[in-house]
Amino acid sequence: MLRSDWNDLRCNVSGNLQLAESEVVDVLAQFMEKLNERNGGIYTLLRIINVEKRRDSARGNRYLVELELMERGRSVVRLSEYIYLLLHRSRQGDESRENTDSAPASPPSAATSALTTPPSHPPSSSSARALATPGSTAYAKPLLCQPLMLRWRRDVMVHFVVPVKNQARWVQQFISDMEELHRQTNDENFSIIIVDFESEDMDVEKALRESSVPRYEYLRRGGNFERSAGLQIGVDTIEDSHSIVFLCDLHIHFPPNILESIRKHCVEGRLAFAPIVMRLSCGSSPLEPDVGGMNTEEFKDRWGGEDWELLDRVMQNGLEVERLRLRNFFHYYHSKRGMWNAQNKKPLKGLRSLPLGGS
Repeated sequence: MLRSDWNDLRCNVSGNLQLAESEVVDVLAQFMEKLNERNGGIYTLLRIINVEKRRDSARGNRYLVELELMERGRSVVRLSEYIYLLLHRSRQGDESRENTDSAPASPPSAATSALTTPPSHPPSSSSARALATPGSTAYAKPLLCQPLMLRWRRDVMVHFVVPVKNQARWVQQFISDMEELHRQTNDENFSIIIVDFESEDMDVEKALRESSVPRYEYLRRGGNFERSAGLQIGVDTIEDSHSIVFLCDLHIHFPPNILESIRKHCVEGRLAFAPIVMRLSCGSSPLEPDVGGMNTEEFKDRWGGEDWELLDRVMQNGLEVERLRLRNFFHYYHSKRGMWNAQNKKPLKGLRSLPLGGS
């Protein structure tokens, strides 16, 4: 279950909050019933892979359900999609609005492997319907719906943007991690964009050229290291406005499921993703161009707070920000000796350092 900032500030908890088993069983029982009603009873639930919940105090609860199903007793398929459990509705006008943003249960695509996620289905041109049909006025039983505007794309391009300067060891580690990610997933739909502030301890472009990453972009910039400016330079080179931009630090370890996790939690114009990083040793994304990009003036040659400032603008533009802890997504411990502009690394007063950011 997604956790609020209140949990982090007030409660001594670690990790994501656990959903009650009874709630999961109840929601999935309703979902499987409606799925089979609309598809001739051809699906059998084999395994619950993952269920995430986000509370919506105004309308009900939203769930991301990931299930392994048997289709017609022959093939195994994987279903991964968002559903809403609407708690109440009191006016005819509300019903129309809800049905506009809902769709009937769609079957998952057949797959030869249980690890294959079905492609998202395009919204129907006709009026969408809810999974259950209530009366025209108030009703007591929760209504199960599929939101049309929360269909994630399994093949959308993901760009990792990283600014660097004189961090040869960590640049090589990052490239190696990206090579391993490609080897384990065979996913061709991601690229790395490295903005190099005239590194003198290695030939970054050569390392990229000799690597096995599917796509890369090397950008060289002079002057002092400027994290915000470097990130913005990288973002500005991306031509496809419908792709996903993942801004990150150099010292991050990525789990094999990072690409799928990013895509599931990034829906254009609706959802942005900022996973919480676990820090080793002593301590533990700008997906919408209209939010204005990185603040390159206020955070010109310092960092610590620029990511929070960007997230504030993402939310002000109407996007929800998903905050989850991912297994094996962590920040390597490293010495800060010899780091870029160490004398300027002073966070502005009153600003927090984003868990994803910082060095």
